[in-house]
Amino acid sequence: MINTNKLTLAEEYFLITLDDESGMLLESIKLFKNHIAIAASLIMELTLKGKVDLDAKKLFVVSSVKTGILLLDKALDEIVAEKTPLHTTEWLERFAKKGLDLSNQIRDSLVTKGVMHLEDRRLFWILKTRSYSAASGIEEREVKTRILLLLNSDDIPDSNDVLLVGLLKAVGIFNLLLPPSELARLQNRIDEISNLEEINRSLSASIQETWELLSQIKGYHNY
Repeated sequence: MINTNKLTLAEEYFLITLDDESGMLLESIKLFKNHIAIAASLIMELTLKGKVDLDAKKLFVVSSVKTGILLLDKALDEIVAEKTPLHTTEWLERFAKKGLDLSNQIRDSLVTKGVMHLEDRRLFWILKTRSYSAASGIEEREVKTRILLLLNSDDIPDSNDVLLVGLLKAVGIFNLLLPPSELARLQNRIDEISNLEEINRSLSASIQETWELLSQIKGYHNY
């Protein structure tokens, strides 16, 4: 049975980029960079779940069987419906352009799972305890703490954490989360973990290409 309360890679990425006090996206993260990261997280998790795969040129469907996770299944349906296989960069660009809608879906999902709550019917705030409520049924350690502990240990990470570290590295989020001296100290460990999964190496170049493509769209890079 699928555990629908388990956080997706997109949800964990979303949480790690929130400001601890306001519960809003860190001001230093450009929206277009955030949208690319969310797009990449969908492809990463679909790959991890054996639904899609990619080579140097194309992203292609391995299985069209639903994951049971609405956000992932919508992305999978779109990929399956495309008659001609597209380059990974094209899929990143397509999903990134839906970044605002995807962010809202992720946020709503986190509220449903009890990880975040709606306050004053205007703003979504992360739970003040920075941990998951018992009612949510989620037993995982708070995301940011878990990743920092992993980076400061010799523990062997699971595939999900390898992808999350690779994603944070590829879009430059570690530069915003860690002071320069701390980032320098942990850089080898970040590189080591990121290189454990081929998908990180494959997507890294595509993320950079998408970044450059979207940067050329008038006004988009100013988000």
